[in-house]
Amino acid sequence: MGIASLCIIFSCSTTRYYVVRHAEKTSNDCNAPLLNPEGFQRANTLRDTLLSKGIDSIFVSICLRTQQTAQPLATALGISLIQFNTTNTMTDSLIRRLKKMRGKDILIVGHTNTVPAIVLGLSGVTINPIADSDFDNMFIIHVRRCFGNTRRSLRSTTYGVITN
Repeated sequence: MGIASLCIIFSCSTTRYYVVRHAEKTSNDCNAPLLNPEGFQRANTLRDTLLSKGIDSIFVSICLRTQQTAQPLATALGISLIQFNTTNTMTDSLIRRLKKMRGKDILIVGHTNTVPAIVLGLSGVTINPIADSDFDNMFIIHVRRCFGNTRRSLRSTTYGVITN
């Protein structure tokens, strides 16, 4: 195989983004006490769902509930959580940062107000608003870059006990 063929093969990459809202919480306060018992169970289910998916990076907001949602997976994989702020400007900055990551499998744990913006920014698809009582959605975005072309796809699914 020639160098040109290798360059073509290695110039293709698929990035997968798994975007979820934090699990069930005890309070609306960003630094409030823990997830509730259902939330801890959902966090463990998220771990079990994504453990074999090759997750390289986990992004969470500065709010404790997103960190607690992602921590079981981070612990199982031996990786650290990467925090982001939830203001509109910082969400835009996060999306730019995520778009630069190529050939990775990434979990992003956000909120009712950030998940739709993140999904739109990464996939180009507008999703319905997330209800305050809805915790089971998972949005999987595939971005395939090859030969200078980019293809994006979005799959909406659920994990854990269905809410709402």
